Amino acid sequence: MGQLVTRGRPHVPALLERDGNETVNRVQLREILRNEGLTGGRNDRLGLVLQELRTETTT
Repeated sequence: MGQLVTRGRPHVPALLERDGNETVNRVQLREILRNEGLTGGRNDRLGLVLQELRTETTT
């Protein structure tokens, strides 16, 4: 999970700006994972990754 957060983090601001939403969503996270060639994006883990990325973008 830590790797998914670390590798996904740099992509979040651009996606938020592009799509106009305040927090990253599951579709955007899946897009990041695909573009980075990352595996391990099971639904139960995605929720935890999203939570971490959302916490970082709101603080």
